[in-house]
Amino acid sequence: MSWTRLCLPALIIALAVQGACLAATTVTKDATRQSVTADMLTLPARVVGRTASAALPPPLPAGATAYTHEWPGVYFETAFVGDRLVLRFDDGWHEYRLRVDNDPPIAITRPGQADIVVGGLAWGPHRVRLEKVSESFKVRGTFAGFYAPRDARPLPTLARARQIEFIGPSGMTGFGDRSTTSTCTFEDERATTDTQQAYTALVAKHFGADYQINASSGRGLIRNVTEIRGDPGLLALYPFTFSDLTGPYADPSWRPQIVEIAVLMDFMIELRPDERWKDLDGLVADWPKAFGDLLAEIHRRSPGAAILVDWPEETDVNPPEYRKTFADLKAAMRQAADRVGVRIILFVPPYRGQLERTGCGQHGSLKDNQAVAEFLIAYIEARPELWNAR
Repeated sequence: MSWTRLCLPALIIALAVQGACLAATTVTKDATRQSVTADMLTLPARVVGRTASAALPPPLPAGATAYTHEWPGVYFETAFVGDRLVLRFDDGWHEYRLRVDNDPPIAITRPGQADIVVGGLAWGPHRVRLEKVSESFKVRGTFAGFYAPRDARPLPTLARARQIEFIGPSGMTGFGDRSTTSTCTFEDERATTDTQQAYTALVAKHFGADYQINASSGRGLIRNVTEIRGDPGLLALYPFTFSDLTGPYADPSWRPQIVEIAVLMDFMIELRPDERWKDLDGLVADWPKAFGDLLAEIHRRSPGAAILVDWPEETDVNPPEYRKTFADLKAAMRQAADRVGVRIILFVPPYRGQLERTGCGQHGSLKDNQAVAEFLIAYIEARPELWNAR
């Protein structure tokens, strides 16, 4: 199955590889997986985000590697001199977005076990970026690398000087942001979530920063929505690559200057009779320790990071009788930061503008995510010292 992109309007083929006018370039799906041969060149991949890597055996070329992922927002970059590129997948769940140089992006949706061949490129240097678009919802996907003919030549891809990390629930993943209705099936949620157009990715791209979006829909620090109430919260999940608490994550090169945490989810879920907390007072008694433990883990990994915390201003808390509770929690969070030795902790009031909330489950739309991104960009630009990590 192939598609030649000439000067034609955007098209969609069965694979859902789509794009706009890009003269002479072809995008082909090879379900037989015969497009990567032993005599090809494995292009070095720069991987940003949490993945588990495994070497692939012959007859694949030397250096072939599979990258299995679950957290949202993962991306892969390579660069080479040549005129043809092959990408290998083992993923029947996720959508990806492929960018070659400054050409229109190519959407690769649920490729399955297949090779995607990009041919007809002009001979010369090319920079390539593959972005994961979907949220996993506990389904793993595998990208098995970039390959080029033997006469190609790899080029270096450099890490960006700035790094930013986001930790939180669905608002950070772009959950259902492309949906035109708030009433969605599970398949709708999968198909309309675009993490690369969530405010998190937009903020990072504005600052030219590498980013990790370590977020998962429905999870608070220690309490989750009913559908995943038995699953670990973000505090337990954060140190790992996968949601079953396997693949301990360690990367000495990942030391973000800024970490934003969204931590209100625990208090947005109605208490259930089967929970260990019988009332809000019980939850409030336990929650600051969980927050402090998360701060300690972040500080251990990135000692110089400034922490931004999504937290309401006291006058925004309703009903009013809860305002003192939230003020006391805020004070406890500052104390936890002082104990850990966090360089800066700032409380960012949630965006107050009029949002459409037309995404799945009344989540933010693409327009909403753009508005929130603009708010956070302005907030960070007013505090340039946040990028000066120790």
